[in-house]
Amino acid sequence: MVIGITINGVLRDTLQKVISLYNRQNETELAVDELKSLNLLDYLKFETEEELLEWMYVECPMEIFGNGLAFRDNIFNTLNTFYKDFRDEHEIIIVSEEIEKSKSATLFFLAKYGCLIDNIKFFGLNSFYDNVWEDVDMLITTDSQLLNKKPENKKSIKIEDKFNKEINSDFTISELEQIFDLNIFKNEKEEITE
Repeated sequence: MVIGITINGVLRDTLQKVISLYNRQNETELAVDELKSLNLLDYLKFETEEELLEWMYVECPMEIFGNGLAFRDNIFNTLNTFYKDFRDEHEIIIVSEEIEKSKSATLFFLAKYGCLIDNIKFFGLNSFYDNVWEDVDMLITTDSQLLNKKPENKKSIKIEDKFNKEINSDFTISELEQIFDLNIFKNEKEEITE
């Protein structure tokens, strides 16, 4: 089985970094807790989506994506343990929506935190939501759009946050560390250690 893991919202707290950088550059005090949706145009003073994307992916990719914060302390220890435990039974890949300089910035982020996963696949802005499910059998994500686009023959593991609570998934956990508690992996782990 091919298991995909998204970066944003699972491994990297991109939203926190975007808001903090925007606040610093614009002398504002917006807090992530104030956001009711992920439509950043509702909160950041950009005229168009193109201006927002230009700022994120061309002007500030290293600050946002490369120097992004790990979503939780020790998240990469958990990721690397999961990878080592299940890499012989499954192909585990990192998937992300990246363009321009955010690709190299994201590779820097993954290297900085010591990610051991060999396979990383970047999708462009227009292809991520349409094509990611073609490359994976199971996806671990917080992304509502990806969860909503899950085909019938695939599996999803939702890491629940305030933006995806109402979205259906095959499995729901509150943090990546709970992946080992899911029966689908717990049973495999027991077979491996016997």
